[in-house]
Amino acid sequence: MSRNVVFVYRGYHFLCSAEKERPGQFRPVVIRQLGFPSEKQVPLMNDADLCRTEAEAVRHAEQQAIHWADSRTELHEV
Repeated sequence: MSRNVVFVYRGYHFLCSAEKERPGQFRPVVIRQLGFPSEKQVPLMNDADLCRTEAEAVRHAEQQAIHWADSRTELHEV
């Protein structure tokens, strides 16, 4: 795995990164951190879409984290 980006959204902590699949193809990876400092790490289901650059894959991972957190928050707000 490449660099990890710590991403916090709506109180949830995530590690977002990109795995290089082959030249010019990166898979977004999202891991939720439970507890601080990261006592437990839970991989979230990742999108099958590949990205052209590592930066694009990390941004895509952040969007996946936002979607995951929003879907949990909406359930509790209803």
